[in-house]
Amino acid sequence: MRKTIILLIFACAVSNIYAQHRPYKFGIKGGINYIHLENYGKGFYSDFDAKPGWSFGALFQYTRGSFLKYSIVPEILFTQSTTDVDLLYITDCITTIQTIDMPLSFKLGLQLSKIFRPYILGNIYGSYVIKEYGDFFNLLDVDHSQPFNQFNKLYFGVSAGLGFDLWKFQLEGRYRWNLNKINTDDYSALKQMGLEISCAILF
Repeated sequence: MRKTIILLIFACAVSNIYAQHRPYKFGIKGGINYIHLENYGKGFYSDFDAKPGWSFGALFQYTRGSFLKYSIVPEILFTQSTTDVDLLYITDCITTIQTIDMPLSFKLGLQLSKIFRPYILGNIYGSYVIKEYGDFFNLLDVDHSQPFNQFNKLYFGVSAGLGFDLWKFQLEGRYRWNLNKINTDDYSALKQMGLEISCAILF
């Protein structure tokens, strides 16, 4: 009986040490965003103001290094972003876009203690629009029957930011830019961009 208890204690200690030193972690995350539409020099004059949005999802983080550590982090997120569009003579055209985002981040940081690591990050991402609605899109009156005037559903982009790991928690902020545009006659240079702030729990 005593040998069995000693063996169980030893096994628990070894598994705990392994869990603390394994190079990968899973996580769930959520946050707020101020992602908005922006027009670059074409179409009717308008102002675009970001409204608070939100996101949630999951991540996988693989980390290597000792003092200088790097991580590769794929994520999958459901994101809702909202923009208040003020067109010429027409105000408060609220528009909302819901997307599935798949960022792939590279993080580089300093392990300042056993539980604290600040880092910088950059990523590339793909986004698929699952729903868009609001007065702004109604006013655009997109003719979906014309192949040259289809609303883009698939976007690609980049982002950069910074954050820190603190024990099992992670807090970060990043700014994202879409690389391709919404394809409409009136707003052929319309893109999404904005700030994302998130918190994650790692396990």
